Formats: sequence, C-alpha cells, structure tokens
Amino acid sequence: MAERGENCLVVVAGRATAVTNSALAGIIEEAARGEFIADIFGATNGTTGLSSGKITDLGAQKRKIVEGLRRTPGSVLAGGHAPRADEAEATIEALRSREIGTLFVLGGLEAVETLQFFVDAAAKADYPLVALGIPLSGDNDVPSGDHTPGYGSCARFAASAARDAGRAAAAGEGPLLVLELPGERSGWVAAASVLARDAGNPAPHSVLVPERAVDLQHLTDELRRAYQKYGYAVVVTTESVNDTNGNALGGDALCAQMSQALGIAGRCDRPGSLSRVAQAAISRADADEAFNLGTLAVRLAGDECSSYFVTASRDAAGGERGDKGYRAVEGTQRLDEVAAQPRTLPDHYLTENGTQVSEAFLDWARPLIGGALPEYISLG
Repeated sequence: MAERGENCLVVVAGRATAVTNSALAGIIEEAARGEFIADIFGATNGTTGLSSGKITDLGAQKRKIVEGLRRTPGSVLAGGHAPRADEAEATIEALRSREIGTLFVLGGLEAVETLQFFVDAAAKADYPLVALGIPLSGDNDVPSGDHTPGYGSCARFAASAARDAGRAAAAGEGPLLVLELPGERSGWVAAASVLARDAGNPAPHSVLVPERAVDLQHLTDELRRAYQKYGYAVVVTTESVNDTNGNALGGDALCAQMSQALGIAGRCDRPGSLSRVAQAAISRADADEAFNLGTLAVRLAGDECSSYFVTASRDAAGGERGDKGYRAVEGTQRLDEVAAQPRTLPDHYLTENGTQVSEAFLDWARPLIGGALPEYISLG
C-alpha cells in the first residue's frame, strides 16, 4: 500500500444544521495545531464537489473567519447526497490527485452512508485513508451517542415556535393553530415543542409524532378541552404522522380534520428547513458540542483511528433534573455499529395516549436547548 497522503478533506452529507459550521471550525482549528495535516480542503456539494473540482482551501481562511463559523448557521460547504457505488473509482482518483489521506464526513444519516462509501472504496482500491464521521442532525436521527449535535438548536427552535404560536393564537390569530415541524421519520423535533410550556404558556396542548398512530377521538376531546379552557388550541404535528386508520395527519390535513371536528376556524404554520438553521435558536451547549467533536475527530485521525463516528453522550453521574448536573462527554462508535436507520422516540418518552411526552423526555431534552427560554409576561 502506498504512503498515506498528507492532506485532509472535509465533506458535508445531507442537510446542514445550526451548528455544522461550528464542527467545521473545530476541525480547522485543531488541524492547524497539529503537524500531520499539511493542507485542509473542503468539498462543495459533497462528493460531487470533489469530483468536479469545487474545492475550498480551508487552511487559508483568516482566523476571524474561522472564529465566526461558530456563530454562523447552515454550512459554508454545501451538502451533497451519498455517492453511488459506480462513482468509487473516480472518487479515489480525485482523492489521490490531491494527496488526501484524511477524510471527515459531517452530517446526518447521509453521512453514515457516505462514510461507508469512502471506507469501502478505499479498501477496494488499496488506498490508504483515515476516514471519520461527525454526526450532525437537527432531527436527531443518527443512532449514535446520547443525541446528535444539531438537535439541541432545532429543539430550542421548536420550543420557541410553539410558545410563540400559543401567543399568536391567544392574541386572536385564530382559535385553532396547527404547527407542522420537521420529522419525516421520527418525532424528536415535535416532542421538543413541549419544552415551551410553563405556568403562563400552556401551548402546545397536543403533540403528535410518527412513532404513535393517533386516536382522532382522543385528540378531538383533548383539543376541545383546551379550547374551552383557554379560548384557543395549539397542536404540533409532523409531515409523517398518521391516525389509527393510516390516514395522513400532516399540517394541512390535521388542520382540516380538527377544524371540522371542533367547529372552529384553523390555520397551519410550517417553518420547514428554517427550524434546522435558525441563528436565533442556536444553543450554546449544542454549538460547543459540535465544535468539540470536530477537534476530537482531528485528534483521532492523528492517532490513525479510522472508520469511527465521534459521539456526544452525557456524564452518567449527572443525575439531577433539568440543566443541573448535565455534562457532555465525547466518545466514539465504530462505523459498522451505527445503523443506517433513524433513531426514533422510545416508548417511555411518550405517554400512553401518544399525544403527550413524558417527564422522562423533558428531563432528557431540557439541558440540550442551552438554557431557559425568554420569560413572557401576562397581565395579572
């Protein structure tokens, strides 16, 4: 086998998060401290950028720019889809031409597939490559560690949006407000909306997740009680929720169903991809975890560790409720142990009726959003 190349490449796979750039900043800063990486490059649009020559010299960026990445949402390296098997040979040649011996893949489930592609392609070509993954997903879908960085900020957005939706409904925007949050395959983001509740902010009154089919009669009764008590009702859903008969209950469908059942006007709000990259919702804890995972990945590469994902877990000794006692712990998980299927909400994070989350979920999620939401005032 030839000697491993002295340069490094960063690839983003799939959707960006509010903290993707923070992880990138960690990689750049740590690489600059070491001696085993000569030049560090970033590919635009994932492997497509690699093969087409859309490469950025990350090592040439001024310190002010690198520091600013920690406060900048989205990804300065546009993400790409997982490559096809027939692209392996061309991809290895592109790595060889730039003397790439170290690779970091950032992203959600697409990053799992992309990292596996590079590992397999390099092994088949007998090409020396240290390849590591950094999981980043607003949907919390990569099943490694305690949670996926990027989720904390998305969860903070969900909680803020749900609280604001309640305020809008209470102010006369409409007696029924449906908030559709991201969640193609899991309900982590929708579940986080319940962190909006406190003594003065009862919304959301119901939360629907893909993991549980919805009993429409139970939901109707729950929202009717909320409407009778508060004069409005707020319900959170995702695009992939179904009722017990298999009928879709995404935002528009749910709004129509509940508006008819309750006999009140309704509206649906859908923030979409904004929820994953909103700068105002960046959780400091989330951004710090992403940055630290970036630095850890570089240190592992220096030790020639390959085919791992770095992970964010929590200190088992931090057993107190809420933010107290929480401390993030970085670790690793072998690539072949990371499933390519999304992490889903476990049963004990949901109540029996499936339209509420449990205290166990709230205790788990609260530290990730980086502190309490701003206090809202009501008249006495």
